[in-house]
Amino acid sequence: MSAWRVAESHPLKDVDPAELRYKWEEVAIDMALIPANNVRVYIEDGIVRIEVSTELYNCMAGI
Repeated sequence: MSAWRVAESHPLKDVDPAELRYKWEEVAIDMALIPANNVRVYIEDGIVRIEVSTELYNCMAGI
């Protein structure tokens, strides 16, 4: 399994975690990656954090 990178972090009051997850799952699909293996969401202390696999992060960063 690859390492994880923080792709986005927002106050929970400002975002819908389901919408953020959907957005990143669609990105993973566009990159021919399995969303369940490449996107995860954490909600902790009022912060929503989207983490993506290093592979997906590097694709988005153009590496």
